[in-house]
Amino acid sequence: MIGDLIGGVLTYFSMIMLVLAVGIAVAMARPWRKGTCALFTEELFRWVALLGAGAVGLYTAGMHIFFPKVSAEAIGWATSPFQFEVGMADLTIGVLSVLAFRAGLGFRAAATIAVTVFLGGDAVGHVRQMIVADNFAPGNAGPWFWSDVLVPAIMIGTLVELWRQSAKPEGSSPRGRAFDLAEPQEEEALAAV
Repeated sequence: MIGDLIGGVLTYFSMIMLVLAVGIAVAMARPWRKGTCALFTEELFRWVALLGAGAVGLYTAGMHIFFPKVSAEAIGWATSPFQFEVGMADLTIGVLSVLAFRAGLGFRAAATIAVTVFLGGDAVGHVRQMIVADNFAPGNAGPWFWSDVLVPAIMIGTLVELWRQSAKPEGSSPRGRAFDLAEPQEEEALAAV
């Protein structure tokens, strides 16, 4: 029973983190209240980056690096030395995404691009395996495939909306704030020096 529970958590970890991220964003921003749309967008990006991409990237890095046999079996593949390299890429995605939780829009854009390229490539690879190799293992065609699609989509959508919102303040250009690395408060402090 405990083994089945642990197996279920491992199989659905990516979706559990995504649902948890959305739940926390809703709880933090209460989007049903008037005037909280901007806050919800911010919280949704932050928590999906932290949990949906960051925690999942760190988890998958650990699995590919330290438990390659287990992770390969879950995906429906043979164990391969390339899993170490995949694990290092997962680690990069995880670290970038965790840092994006509190970063400015420029860093968030870079992290979102990295997540989108990597997870988008994963999703294409999963579809190819479904078609070519009839691989419908849970780690290939199940929750991991869907999180590879949903996490970048949410990060892109919220980032675009955050960029749009940042272009609104008086005197700012649409391009200006979107590519800043520092938070607005940090910029004001630097300008005062």
